[in-house]
Amino acid sequence: MKTILYYFTGTGNSLAVARAIADRLPETELVPIPMLLLDGEKIRAETDANIGIISPLYAMGLPGIVVRFFDILDLSDAGYVFSVVTEGGTYGSPTGQISALTKQSGHDLNAAWWIRMPDNYIPLSAPPAKPEQKTIREDALRKVAVLTEAVRERRPRHIDLTPTGKLLRLVMYKPFMKKIPAFGKKFVVSSNCNGCMLCVDICPVNNIRILPKGKKEWLDHCEGCLACLQYCPVEAISCGGKTDERPRYHHPNVTAADMRAQKGASGSKHQE
Repeated sequence: MKTILYYFTGTGNSLAVARAIADRLPETELVPIPMLLLDGEKIRAETDANIGIISPLYAMGLPGIVVRFFDILDLSDAGYVFSVVTEGGTYGSPTGQISALTKQSGHDLNAAWWIRMPDNYIPLSAPPAKPEQKTIREDALRKVAVLTEAVRERRPRHIDLTPTGKLLRLVMYKPFMKKIPAFGKKFVVSSNCNGCMLCVDICPVNNIRILPKGKKEWLDHCEGCLACLQYCPVEAISCGGKTDERPRYHHPNVTAADMRAQKGASGSKHQE
């Protein structure tokens, strides 16, 4: 039975989880959401396939890029639809939001899970220390092993946000998402920049433009994923003064090349 995992990742956590699921399920294909949105073509789920949506949690909801993906996704022919949300806390999954989106796309949400991964939103707080990161990732793999058995057997399971998570979503999500497109204006590039252009290449929505003399400008359609900041090899990008002092984080098994590949061939060009 074929499984297709559509994923979005900013620091590699969600891709690492998607890979772990794919390793345990036969006939599984990983497909990056940014590539499909950049292509702009409608996507129709294969008949009777398992369809998984793998994404991080943003302010107790889905990233804007994932919400927009459902506009081009037709799930009418899918056999089993499930979601896995990665997050840095213990708030659960925005199952109600995901369920509404899958229904809009033609299929009920059959199952939903959340998996804790190392917190990576460094404008708010530093990531866990590396020993704790390792423990969190090991726990995540154990949870993946359990959920893949449920997917294999197509068992229903719905894990929603906790009461606290639901309350925070009511307060946080809409204001946070409204500000996200202009989030890039907060980024500052220091004199440490070596001109490698990695930030430009890995931005999932091509939101960074190269100016004369190699300077960069963030445009007005940022996703707030922090990939540019977290993957900068010389830590030249900051977002607010506190991030200067905080360690960067990305999943150790997800490379810059993996982040570039998230955009596919259609997203590989610099904006100049």
